Amino acid sequence: MFKFNKIYFITILILLIGCSTTSMEFRSAKSAARAEKNLQRGEEWALKALDIEPGNALIPYFLATEIYKPQERWDEMANMLNEAEKRNAEQKLEKPIILDPDNITKETLLLTVGQGVQAYREEAWTMIFNQAIELMNSGANEIALGKLELCLKMDSSRPETYNALVGYYAERGDLETARSYVQTGLEVNPTAELYEINAKLLQNQKLLKDAEEMYLKAMSLVAEDDEKILGIKKQLIFVYIDMNDNQKAIDISNELLDIYYDDPDLYFNVGVLYQRLATKIYDEAASAYLAFNNGDSTIDIPSMYNQFKECMSYGQKSKEKFLEANDLETEDTGSREAAAEMRKLVKQIKEIYLPSIEEMAKNEGINLN
Repeated sequence: MFKFNKIYFITILILLIGCSTTSMEFRSAKSAARAEKNLQRGEEWALKALDIEPGNALIPYFLATEIYKPQERWDEMANMLNEAEKRNAEQKLEKPIILDPDNITKETLLLTVGQGVQAYREEAWTMIFNQAIELMNSGANEIALGKLELCLKMDSSRPETYNALVGYYAERGDLETARSYVQTGLEVNPTAELYEINAKLLQNQKLLKDAEEMYLKAMSLVAEDDEKILGIKKQLIFVYIDMNDNQKAIDISNELLDIYYDDPDLYFNVGVLYQRLATKIYDEAASAYLAFNNGDSTIDIPSMYNQFKECMSYGQKSKEKFLEANDLETEDTGSREAAAEMRKLVKQIKEIYLPSIEEMAKNEGINLN
């Protein structure tokens, strides 16, 4: 993983790193692992050295990076990385780690145990996480979950691990476990991605006010990233629909269309917005229409009439947005078919429901205007 400059940098940095006396046990451990290539013997000596030199962070660091990592003993590696940081994160490494010999900067030159630990955490986490995803994709879910738990132990700050665990449990309907991982992740490293995942779970549970709050927190953390803001606002639209705050949903939609006027996905999503509004109102109005025809005299005919007209308006807007999405798309996503469904709904209201309700009103002596 790491490349070490063997020429001048050791000489330059030796004053920074310094030399320290170590126990015979630690020297024996290094000799066994490095010269003899005997990791078992190296481990035995290093474990003895741990107790003899309780303040030396290089011993657990050595165990993690030179004994456990080559054997992929990840759990023990994570324990020793934690121990090294706990002992003394500022202790100098035996040799500096140069991440990029062609571009040596403060960021690519690692001098302390803490810096080395973080670099090795990242490498090990990446390897284990990739293994977990491959296992998950092949159906070996239990083994994959074990790997993901190792990822958490190796580096609990990585949101990708929580995302994978939450996705697994949410897909299986275990929202309680999914949310517990989100909460843990937010406590460790509150990222916009985790807030957004939490919002989606809350939205699925119909905890809409809480979902709105989580989306807004996510937006506050990505204020400079227009693409991420766009994605979050698209989700917020549907929260406001479910909250019956239709105007807020429409306002956000119009705001986004003014900026992203050539985004077919956005036109499609706004088409879905109007489709959902139209469908929701249609269901209410159609139920009232059926109840009236079954003799329910409490039905307010003008209100029912206006509902169908509002539904027709939303259906027309939905159809238009789906067609605009279709014009911008490079491949078929179903927008033309969705537009046809809305056209059918509008026609049904215009040719069947409205004339029928007008006749009802006439028979009841009600002025719909």
